[in-house]
Amino acid sequence: MTILGVDSAVVLVLGIVSGFAALLGFWLGRTQKAPAGKAIPQVYIQGLNYLLSERQDEAVEVFLEALRQHPESVDILLALGRQFRRRGELERALRVHQYLLEQPTLAEELRQSVLFEIARDYLKAGILDRAESILKELLESQPAHTEGLATLAELYELGSEWASSIAIRKRLLQSGMSEQQKVIALLYGELAEEALRSGDQSQAQKYLNAARREVPDNPRALMIAGRLAFDKKDWQGALKYWDKLLALPADSAILLVLEPFLQVLQHMGGQQQDHLQRLQDHCRSPLAIKRLAEALQKIEGQAAASSFLRNILIKKPDLRVFQLLLSMDPNAPETELIEKMALAVRQWQLEPELFHCQSCGYQSTQYYWRCPSCRQWGVFSGEEKL
Repeated sequence: MTILGVDSAVVLVLGIVSGFAALLGFWLGRTQKAPAGKAIPQVYIQGLNYLLSERQDEAVEVFLEALRQHPESVDILLALGRQFRRRGELERALRVHQYLLEQPTLAEELRQSVLFEIARDYLKAGILDRAESILKELLESQPAHTEGLATLAELYELGSEWASSIAIRKRLLQSGMSEQQKVIALLYGELAEEALRSGDQSQAQKYLNAARREVPDNPRALMIAGRLAFDKKDWQGALKYWDKLLALPADSAILLVLEPFLQVLQHMGGQQQDHLQRLQDHCRSPLAIKRLAEALQKIEGQAAASSFLRNILIKKPDLRVFQLLLSMDPNAPETELIEKMALAVRQWQLEPELFHCQSCGYQSTQYYWRCPSCRQWGVFSGEEKL
C-alpha cells in the first residue's frame, strides 16, 4: 500500500472520519516538524483502514499500540474515545480512555482530561454514581473546571436532584457564566412544584422568592405564583402575576394556565373584557390560538370560542384556524367568512406542477426521456396522486 503524505492523507480521510482525521493531521503537523511530503506512520494508516472497514476492535488494538510507539499521541486516543462515545460504542470508549489513564507517564493535566472523558462515558451509559464520583475527584483538584461543573450539574438534573444542581450552577455563575441565572431560576421552579405536589405551599413560596431573586420576571415563577394565589381564591393576586406573563414578548408560559386564567377573569367583573382582549392579542401562533379556543369552549362555552376564531379569520384568513372553527362548530361559517376564505384560497401560493424522476426524485417543468440527474432512461413521470 502506498503511504500518503500528511496533507493528502488527512484530506482523503476527512470526508469519512472527519473529526478523528482532522485531529490526526493537526497532531502530525505539530509533532513531526517535517515537510508536507513526510509520511504518516504506518500504524495510523492501518488503524484508519480498520475504522473505515468497521473493524472497531482491531482499530482499538492498533491505536493503543500507536500510543506505545508514539507516547505524545494522547490527543489522538482521546479523540478516538470521543468518536466511539458519540456513536454509542461506550465499552470501546471506556476501554480507550481507561487505558490512557493507566499510563504511568501521563502528565497531570492530561490525566484530568482523561478523567473528564471517562466521567462523560459513564454519564452517557447511565451509570450516574460512577460518573459523579469521578467528576468530584476531578473537581477536587480543579475546582474551576467549568466543563466538569457543567457535566456534574447535568448529572444531578438527570437524577432530579435540583438543589444539588443549583449549588453547582451557582459555582458556574461565580466563574462569570451569567447565563446560569436563568437556569437556576428554572431549577427553583422545579423545587417549588415539588413542594406544591407535597402540599407545602410555604416552602413553595420560598423557592419562588429565590427564583425571582435570580430573574425577577422569570415566567415559571410568575406562573406558579399565580397558581398559588388561584388556589387561595386570591383572584386579584393571580391576575397580577399572570398579567405580567402577557407583558413578556412571545412567552408561552401563559398557555399552561389558560383555563384558570379565564376563571379568574370571570371573577373580575368590569376588568374582564380588557384582560381578555390582551390575552387574545397575546395568543397569535397556531398552537396558542388552538389552546385558547379550547379553553374558551370549556370555561365560557361554544359561542365564546367561535366568536374568538371568527374575529381572527375576518382579520387574517387562515386555513388552520378555519379548520379549527369547523371542528368546533360545523354550523359556524357565514357568507362573509366563506367569501374571505375563498379569497384566501385563490391567493394561496401553490407549488408549480412538475415532472419528476421516479428513480432519483429530480424535478423539472420540462419532460425528459432520460433523467438529467441520474441519467436513467424512461423514468420521468407527471403522475401525482392528489
